[in-house]
Amino acid sequence: MTSIFANAAVHLENTLLHAQEPVPTIIELLQDGESFSIEITSLGCFHGTRQTLSVSRDQGVFKAHFKEDTFVITDKQVDAFINFELQLRALDLGGCTTVDTYVLQYGNEKFRTSDGTCSWNGGKKLLQQLGLV
Repeated sequence: MTSIFANAAVHLENTLLHAQEPVPTIIELLQDGESFSIEITSLGCFHGTRQTLSVSRDQGVFKAHFKEDTFVITDKQVDAFINFELQLRALDLGGCTTVDTYVLQYGNEKFRTSDGTCSWNGGKKLLQQLGLV
């Protein structure tokens, strides 16, 4: 069985080369009864944090789960998840002493990447757009 993340990478490469349809993100693929999570780990000279945000879909309604809070995700917030994942896929390596590592898990599949740019801060921006920080 081929991973959705592997398919997404191949499809993204083909999209860029052949201007085909955009690659669907996890939230766009999510079916009723399914969920996915985003683990955000930030390590720097003077700090270290780990946070997990999960999203589920039930009867067509998306819900986010963060710490002790659960809430319905608005269409604007769904767009924030889509933008986050698309930007995450396109990240450069960077060279900063603070490195944010992202692990997206959907079913048994995991996509892991790191942001060492010191400028993207996508996890923090996503949590802000969701009103969580």
